[in-house]
Amino acid sequence: MKTYDDPELQAIAVKLASDDPGIRRVGVLDLVDSGEPEAVELLLLALRDTDTAVRQEAAKVVDEFEAEDMADALIAALGDNDEVVRNAAAHALADLKDPAVAEPLLEALETSSDGFVVAGILRALKPLRHPGSQRPALKHLGDADPVVRREAVGVIGWLKQPENLPALVETAQHDKDPEVRRAATGALVYASPQQVGQALIGLLTDEHWQVRCEAANSIGKLDHQSAAPALMEATRDELWQVREKAVDALGKLGSVQAIPVLGECSKDAMSNLRKAAIGALGTIGHSDGLPFVQTAMDDPDPDVRKLARWAMSKLDNAA
Repeated sequence: MKTYDDPELQAIAVKLASDDPGIRRVGVLDLVDSGEPEAVELLLLALRDTDTAVRQEAAKVVDEFEAEDMADALIAALGDNDEVVRNAAAHALADLKDPAVAEPLLEALETSSDGFVVAGILRALKPLRHPGSQRPALKHLGDADPVVRREAVGVIGWLKQPENLPALVETAQHDKDPEVRRAATGALVYASPQQVGQALIGLLTDEHWQVRCEAANSIGKLDHQSAAPALMEATRDELWQVREKAVDALGKLGSVQAIPVLGECSKDAMSNLRKAAIGALGTIGHSDGLPFVQTAMDDPDPDVRKLARWAMSKLDNAA
């Protein structure tokens, strides 16, 4: 066992060398309070401990240490045989957000074939927006593992490069996994309505309701005005969650032509939809919405009545 000049660190090293895994776990917790640069060496040892509980504890506290020193150990921990350790390492990598770890992450991405490891590395690369992550992310859009494909979509979306839009549209429209389609649909918001508007309109009729919700949400964010008719049609979707997102989007578009449709939604049996409709009418702020807002002042749901009072004030200001 290596000896340390600092008495506190030496005491921790003794604990980490104990035969008792419980004592070794205490030693890991003591490392967080030591503040010594050499503590990283001991934490790296703890990440390779023979006891699962010790490795779990070490993975949970890595974000207290310098990211650059920990990246290689965390990448290695992604391949741990214990799921808790793997998950903790993946979360810790994602939380590092230090540009210095991009290169080791990209190197590990080139050599790894384990789906969990690849997904964890992609998740960690996403907030770094490193240009070198574009090529491997596009490659992993074709991965057999849907979790990997979803993380690859996240990397591409955060890079916000126009040349990646065709790949994202293709994924949003045709990937077999609905969660991947949903992620790709949400990632399209960095584009312009001219680039992806028609694709988003088509996604309003996707077979999976969460994709339809995401399409409506993205249309609202992009202020895609010509999508108003398709959104009005989506207010008749079989699921109220989709209808709610379509109503929200119509409000963001300020679509006066949608007021009659929103008025009908303000009478829906689902209170969440009534709230969304009244909120949209207030946001649009056109006098045609006044009768529906006035009716909502007597709604049985107090949240709807509260929102109706807000919408009424917006209409009064507009007048």
